[in-house]
Amino acid sequence: MKNSWLESRREFFLRNLVQDFFEAAIYFDRFCNEHQLTGLVAYSTLDAWIGTESLKGPLWNLKDQCHRLFRNNEQNNLYEHLFDWCIGSIFHETIKLKEDAYQLEAYRPLLELEVYRLDKTFALIIDEYRAVIENARSSLSDELSRIRQLFEKALTHLKSIFPAHCSNMLLVRFLLDNERLLAHKSFGRGYGKALIAAMFPEGLHSAYLAAAGHCIANDRQQGAVRYLKKAATLDPDNAEALRLLREITKT
Repeated sequence: MKNSWLESRREFFLRNLVQDFFEAAIYFDRFCNEHQLTGLVAYSTLDAWIGTESLKGPLWNLKDQCHRLFRNNEQNNLYEHLFDWCIGSIFHETIKLKEDAYQLEAYRPLLELEVYRLDKTFALIIDEYRAVIENARSSLSDELSRIRQLFEKALTHLKSIFPAHCSNMLLVRFLLDNERLLAHKSFGRGYGKALIAAMFPEGLHSAYLAAAGHCIANDRQQGAVRYLKKAATLDPDNAEALRLLREITKT
């Protein structure tokens, strides 16, 4: 059964979902950097990122938002379902990562207390539990690697999803206005431009023209001028961009 309220706002929610996903990928990159430096991942940071059923964090909200848009919707294409699967898997893998981070922070210091090493009986018990803790520590690398692979798969699926949404001007404008965000190393070199190219194979100038048209239709002349200047810079002989630019600047 269709949710008419959701359908009427789908373009807005998709734009927000994409932004939240990009920010999640960059945030995850911090965990990888932390682990590379310390061999650990902070439990408190993971806990805040995930949240709880009653107080959901950014990652939990991303998962729910993705499910609402892409799950149980027969009109979605395969790549949208695969993207949704990736986000759900990232969430569940991060839950496992948080559990291991908790074990390391909560119990590892206890095992290192010298008072327990002085008693042979305690020492034997500690050695047994130390193996469990060290297993949790070694699991961190595997879990981070799996999550990274899922983010990479999701990024690939997103590139295949976007061509069907080239008329979503909220999404197009977000991509055009956030070049710096999309240039982050988490996405790989040229990823942002590749997304736009997938939506506008005729050239980047077409994306700016479409964004300008959206601004004009919504009486946002200043934004339209900015996009038209970009289009004219990329394609100096583009008659449509030059015509619209002349018309707007005259008024």
